[in-house]
Amino acid sequence: MPDLDPTPGVRADARRNRRQLIIATREAIASRGLDVSALDIATAAGVGVGTLYRRFGTKEALLDYVVLGHYDELLDTARACLERADPWDGLAEFVMELAGAHRDSRGLAEVTAACEKPPVPERTQRTIALQDAVIQLTERAHAAGALRADVTWQDILICSRAALDVDHCFGVDAGPNGWRRIVTILLDGMRAPGRTPLEGPTPQVHRAR
Repeated sequence: MPDLDPTPGVRADARRNRRQLIIATREAIASRGLDVSALDIATAAGVGVGTLYRRFGTKEALLDYVVLGHYDELLDTARACLERADPWDGLAEFVMELAGAHRDSRGLAEVTAACEKPPVPERTQRTIALQDAVIQLTERAHAAGALRADVTWQDILICSRAALDVDHCFGVDAGPNGWRRIVTILLDGMRAPGRTPLEGPTPQVHRAR
């Protein structure tokens, strides 16, 4: 994700402040979600609130910038996974990476759960691009006979969120990497051949073009 001000001639201290605001925002939404104040972000970045507004205009614009950075990182991951020689390995790697991204950032998990139209067109564009990448990953795995025929790309996206609430249950502690076990079990359940027919309709898609 870019961390420099795109405006030519910006002073080094202004670029540094911008970078610190971006880092602080990523860390804040990772642990606390999107419900974080401009003051908290600015304090963590070591700057005044006025600097945040001068550099980004609004807190929401800063949050959007950081979220778009997460989306771009996921798109880069998806493109790399599409280059894997083994279609199943590419699909499985992306699912694990997406699940990990959801685990690592509460704010990202909140954003990707929303089905209403994104507030900025850039997020709509990236959402569609990510969906298209997952469609390609799914089609490759289907064509190779590695993915059970009744598993859709929509199922794959939904399954990537399964790692979000798997830490504790009835006194059982999954441990820091327990979520990886859960995702691995889910991936094995998606491999061909599938033995139990899937019930219910395919998850619906909300596309805002």
